[in-house]
This record gives sequence, structure tokens and C-alpha cells, in this order.
Amino acid sequence: MGTMTTGGPPAVPATTGVVTTVRAAGAYDVVTLTVPDAGTWAAARPGQLVVVPVDPTRGSVLPEVHWLAGVHADPVHGTSLELVLDAGRDTAPGEAIRLLGPLGRGFSPPSTPVPVVLVGHEAGALPLRWLVTMVRQRGCTAHVVLSAADPERHLDLVHLRRHARAVVLALPEDLPAALERVLDAPDVDAAVVYAAAPVPVLREVAGRALARGLPVRAAALDLDGPGPVCGTGLCGGCDLEVPDAAGTRVLRPCLEGPVVPGELLVEEARR
Repeated sequence: MGTMTTGGPPAVPATTGVVTTVRAAGAYDVVTLTVPDAGTWAAARPGQLVVVPVDPTRGSVLPEVHWLAGVHADPVHGTSLELVLDAGRDTAPGEAIRLLGPLGRGFSPPSTPVPVVLVGHEAGALPLRWLVTMVRQRGCTAHVVLSAADPERHLDLVHLRRHARAVVLALPEDLPAALERVLDAPDVDAAVVYAAAPVPVLREVAGRALARGLPVRAAALDLDGPGPVCGTGLCGGCDLEVPDAAGTRVLRPCLEGPVVPGELLVEEARR
């Protein structure tokens, strides 16, 4: 097993996963891989990243960066993890994929059972797929609000509906109003809002939730944004300017997050 350093953060474990199953889910494939080193993945959480290094045989010059979609430990069958990949990648069972991870700071589920609201947009909502399972295991009631420009871009709705009390679907332009209806519904009574989406959407979500006195935790790394990101803190492609005591500072979500307090996104200084 090798490691990679990122100029400051601790060394990142590298391992090879072998694809065991590929399940179609709309525009995506839910991919299960077996991995040999259970200890590395035992503490992984939703909102953390996996980086697939450059593979010259695929003609790629940039690494693939993916949200970690789940980890399962089985004393008989070993440890497996899930990724949700674009169906156009043509991932196949038996494929060996080198992985760096888990990377970054993920979501922390509530320590006690409380109602929660999960908000996401298209593939950016992927961390919520795992998070909704974890909060339900903690006894929390989950309400999910999702937006997508195309129904095929909604992510694994069958799984979300299995674990959430309600799943609300909206067009991107209707998401703020749909979220407000959920937050203001007396039968929801949310205690915390979790969000995973492009940064402009996160600003909308955080602003509305914080205005109602609700804490917000947001995965602030846009893997489907206009520019590439490396996931390891080297490229600076995910940098955000956020306020601090001296005025502003640079927040690098892949190192300080990806999950950050929503207050940082509401007050983010636009360049």
C-alpha cells in the first residue's frame, strides 16, 4: 500500500478496490467495490471524498474525485464501499480501481434523535444518500428536499424514500420556496439542516435556514462545477473567500471541509 502527501495534511492511504456490482440508477451507476484494509474505512462518514488517481490508459490528465457513498463492514465478506459514478464511465464488475481516501471532514449525525432536513441538488446530493441512512439509524426523522433540472438527474430516489419520512422534488428555481415550506411546516420541526449542492444553492439554503435559527452543515465542494478540482488541496480550484476577524481569508473546502458551517457560505465574499 502506498501513501500520498498533500503539502500539509496527513498522509492519505491508497488502496485498490475491485468492482463487485454495478447497479443502474437513472443517469448514474451505484458501484460497490471490495477493499482489503477495513481499518482505513471504518471511521469514514458521509461528505468525505475518494480520489481516483490519473490513469493514462484512459487518456485522463486529471484525477477523478467522487463523494464516498457508503461503507459496509461484514465479518464474512469483508469491507466494501460504494461510489455513485456517471453511467457514461462504463464501470464494469471485476475492474480494479486505485483509490485515495477517505479524504476530508464529513457530516456528523446528531447525537440524539431529532428531526432533520436534508437538501441537495442533482449529483451534488450524493452525500445525503448515505447520511439519510445514518440519521435514521440514530432514530432521527428525515425530510429530504431535492432539485434537478432533469428527473433523470435525481439520485437514487428509491433508496432515499426508503429511509426518509418524505422526499420533496423541485426544479432548481423552485427549490428555495420548496425548502421554506418544509422548514415552516409544523409537523417537521427541524433541529438541523444538512445540505450538499453547488455553492450558489448552498448559499440559498443556508440563508433561509439560518434566518429561522437552524444550524446548517454544508458540503461545500462542487464536484460538478465549471472547473476541475483535485480533492487533495493542491490545485486551489475549490477555494472560497470567507470572512474572518481580519476581513477575509481563503477557505479550501477539500482540506478544511468539505463539510463546513453554513454561516461561512452565507457571508462568503464574492470575488
